Amino acid sequence: MSQASTETKESLEGFFEQVRVQFPTVLHKFNGKEIVFLDNTNTTMKPQSVIDRVTQFYAFENSNVHRGAYRLSQNATENFEATRAKVANFLSAKTPDEIVFVRGTTEAINLVAATWGEKNIKDGDEILLTELEHHSNIVPWQMLAERKNAIIKVARIHDNGELDLQDFERKLSDKTKLVSVTACSNTLGTFTPIKQLAAMAHKVGAKILVDGAQIVTQKKVNVVDVDADFFAFSAH
Repeated sequence: MSQASTETKESLEGFFEQVRVQFPTVLHKFNGKEIVFLDNTNTTMKPQSVIDRVTQFYAFENSNVHRGAYRLSQNATENFEATRAKVANFLSAKTPDEIVFVRGTTEAINLVAATWGEKNIKDGDEILLTELEHHSNIVPWQMLAERKNAIIKVARIHDNGELDLQDFERKLSDKTKLVSVTACSNTLGTFTPIKQLAAMAHKVGAKILVDGAQIVTQKKVNVVDVDADFFAFSAH
């Protein structure tokens, strides 16, 4: 191993250790062994700074948000709305008013299905999904389609796990009212060209929902540039 590669390895090891020490869960030994946590696609461990901030709220700031005129409640509301502004900035959204807080990606998708979907999906309309979708981005649309007598179509993937764009385009039509697609598969790790898919959906007059649960920690997301009508992800 050359001196340069040795220095790079040592630098990376130092960086990873700086990150690792921020997470008390993985520093804790389980059955006498260090924890290597690989289930981040479901729930990511919390750094000490997040744990401290949540503890501070419950210890010294705990009160109703948007439901009290007293100072403690006003402070909680101001911090709550400041967080909404930070999320808007994180996604490069036009305004914090576009950010809706729910419990996670699953509830966000269900919320769109139960509100926009109930109002806009009609008998004979089509909803286009892909073979890459998490069940949370399948079941709500199946239930909506059953209630509305709508049709679910599914775009195939290639043997290498990539989305078949030609099949996706073939299954779009003027009957397509919604496209719901993941930005990154939680099982295959496949990235989808969400900006291109949004343009294709809008071309036939359809709305698009992007399941961004696995993308937000890996790539910078600009929802204005992507032009997604709905973008869902989980804070955890």
